[in-house]
Amino acid sequence: MCDHKHLVDKVDRLVLPDNIVPSKYDLHLRPNLKDFVFSGKVDITINIVKPTKKIIIHSIDIEIQSVKILNQQATSVTYYEPEEVAILEFQDELPVTDNTILSIDFTGILNDKLKGFYRSKYVVNGEDRYIGTTQFEATDARRAFPCFDEPALKSFFNIKITILSHLTALSNMDTTSVIENNDGTKTFIFEQTPKMSTYIVAFVVGEFDFIESHTKEGIRVRVYKCVGNKESSEFALDVATKSLSYFIDYFGIPYPLTKADHIAIPDVSYGAMENWGLITYRESILLTSDKTTLRTKQRIANVIGHELAHQWFGNLVTMEWWSQLWLNEGFATFMGYLSTHHLFPEWEVWNDFSDCYRNGALRLDALENSHAIEVPVRFSSQITEIFDAISYNKGSCVIQMLESRFGESFRKGLHHYLDTHSYKNTNTEDLWASISLISGVDVKSFIDSFTKFPGYPVVSFTPTSTEGTFELSQKKFRLQGSEKSDDPIWNCLIRFQTGNAGQHEFILEKKSDTVTIPNFKNGDWIKPNYGQTGYFRIAYSPETIKALLPKIKSMEIPTPDRLGLLSDVFNLCKAHTSSISAYMDLVLAFEDEKESNVWDFIIDSLSSIQTLIEDQPYSSRFNEIFIQLLKPLSKRLGLEPTKGEPSSDTLLRDKLNTKLGMLGDVDIVAECKKRFEAFKADSSSLPSDIRSTVLATIVKNGGEAEQQIIFDQYLKSSLVAEKNSYLLVLALAPKEELVEKALNFALSSSVRSQDSYMVFFTLPNRFRQFAWAYFTKNFNQINETFKNSPLFGRIIGSCLTSKMDDSQFNEVVNFFKDHPVPIADRSIKQDLEMVTINSNWFKTFNQDLSNWIQSK
Repeated sequence: MCDHKHLVDKVDRLVLPDNIVPSKYDLHLRPNLKDFVFSGKVDITINIVKPTKKIIIHSIDIEIQSVKILNQQATSVTYYEPEEVAILEFQDELPVTDNTILSIDFTGILNDKLKGFYRSKYVVNGEDRYIGTTQFEATDARRAFPCFDEPALKSFFNIKITILSHLTALSNMDTTSVIENNDGTKTFIFEQTPKMSTYIVAFVVGEFDFIESHTKEGIRVRVYKCVGNKESSEFALDVATKSLSYFIDYFGIPYPLTKADHIAIPDVSYGAMENWGLITYRESILLTSDKTTLRTKQRIANVIGHELAHQWFGNLVTMEWWSQLWLNEGFATFMGYLSTHHLFPEWEVWNDFSDCYRNGALRLDALENSHAIEVPVRFSSQITEIFDAISYNKGSCVIQMLESRFGESFRKGLHHYLDTHSYKNTNTEDLWASISLISGVDVKSFIDSFTKFPGYPVVSFTPTSTEGTFELSQKKFRLQGSEKSDDPIWNCLIRFQTGNAGQHEFILEKKSDTVTIPNFKNGDWIKPNYGQTGYFRIAYSPETIKALLPKIKSMEIPTPDRLGLLSDVFNLCKAHTSSISAYMDLVLAFEDEKESNVWDFIIDSLSSIQTLIEDQPYSSRFNEIFIQLLKPLSKRLGLEPTKGEPSSDTLLRDKLNTKLGMLGDVDIVAECKKRFEAFKADSSSLPSDIRSTVLATIVKNGGEAEQQIIFDQYLKSSLVAEKNSYLLVLALAPKEELVEKALNFALSSSVRSQDSYMVFFTLPNRFRQFAWAYFTKNFNQINETFKNSPLFGRIIGSCLTSKMDDSQFNEVVNFFKDHPVPIADRSIKQDLEMVTINSNWFKTFNQDLSNWIQSK
């Protein structure tokens, strides 16, 4: 069966015919922010490499008015929407020609879909105003102007924008001139861009304020925001300026442009977009206020680093096709942490990387509905599906594993890769070749198993009868199912740290092997996968865990290793190879733990168990034990931050006390009620870093009156961080009718569609069956709003209970058979697989956990 009409089948992808090769775009746009339309003209310099009477060009939601080339007008312009192309036909054959001009006049709509060239609303003194902005990744430049919209078809861009005289236009490059016209408009003319892909072209028009600084290399850095926005750009500007200099030093490659602009956009589908020289962000991920938490500041620094890393890795050197997306996103994710650690070492962000990114990757990659990080992308419609935790999280873990092994050779290899392939397109093997050249190690053979196959191994680590010798064996880690004959063998570089025998390294490159640790004595402690940079799990023997416990209690073992041990034991329990009582015993050994990321994992893992047992008679006793575990630490930290405290304490206090509030701890509830009374009189009285604790506790343990105050405060506030904190607690209310009010509000015009998911995201498990009924009842409205949004999958997943009986499960499956959601197809399958895993796991641990609780 043929699945294409005008595109060409290139084995693993459908692409434009290769008879036309673009080299330059001269683009002139005239956006109208009142009527939400735009007109434009694009002159594309092309080479015609094969005679043709037809040109296929990407174009969707664009009306082409006229086409001219080689003194011919197009005789026909038709559109084929399934492939998002326009077909330009000519009477006479176009001969082989170099550097000829394809001239196209067109019109379009400033849409409200958060993609292509779209409008975004903001309010100044009660007046609605709009900006025009762009989001072209992955394949939406074709919604703004007809173009050859594939990453390998790099070109130069000369951009002009004509707008009303009171507005400002921004683009990738700085302006060369601004021409005042005679009709109340002016035309911004921008410098020619470097040779680059269409998806990183950008332009924004509107009324903006900005602040600026310069890097030590003299590059101008600005942070823009819409006029009237009272939030601060200072923190972002400082981070952006310093991060840019850091990357120039790290890569050893100059930043190719003269300016680096960062702009806060009111409506954005993703968190940020790395457009070359004009990076767009959600306002909440760029701007700060006195309502901004430490956790949000860390997020801002991380995202700025991520997007700036793309200026080299993605923009200067670009993946050849979307199947290599992981190379862009995994690398930038790793570099975002690297730059944030450089700027703020006191934050110890690598602990956060271990908790959020590595554990996030390992969790998703254990599913049968995972995918390799190098995944075939045949249709453009499939691209959005792979912007997931595998591309970002697993990709960054693979990069970290390489950096950890090769160190300075890794950095020099990156320099070689970027220098060799500047302004070109590459694939994964090109990066491996550069690192191999510098390190002298065959990187491809070492790492291929982690990029070409889904999943990862679990390595069993067992002492033998010979002192210091251990048996190692690997198999694919699964949460359900059994081994298969075609499971891969991974190359696992395992670092060992011991109490008395120092460090040792070993590469397990076959199914099983033995390793001997020199000078190791029985009874001494040993930690495999030391540093936790290996992308695999360890199945620890009981003897190994027992020897590690004193070092866990004393916290002599580094945070990522303590966290890794917990994660491995918990997930092996989930995979039915370890008991839940063993995990609960291990958790109790962490009672003196002080690091927030370790407690984050403990609280999240116990909370996931809590949702599975909430209908069991022992659930209240489980909650009491949960409170007893958290209470001593809560008393030490208190509710209020103290000046000069470690960042870990600030983050931990929020997580810890919020959980105690959710569990109904009388002391936390009483303290939060006091703070809430003061908040009602003066909303500024609540410090940012305890805001979520107080609000969540009050809504969870309150009623309609308390929830209504949160609604009212949301509508009054103009600060994004504050508004988000309200959205994240609305659905915590204790009654179905209040949850329904929260969901109705999320879908109302009072909440930006990019933020609606936040209300759904915090739905308590006990109300998710109700939320599912609400979702199905209102599906048509929800689908119409979010069918093109990458956030749709989060909304759907938030409406699914953590475990289901067969009838509930089949109802969900059948619903999506009848109401497919293509943009969330993979995430729905992953969510349903996790429901199955949880349901089966509950059946196996229920009695064991009940017995363990009775023994306490």
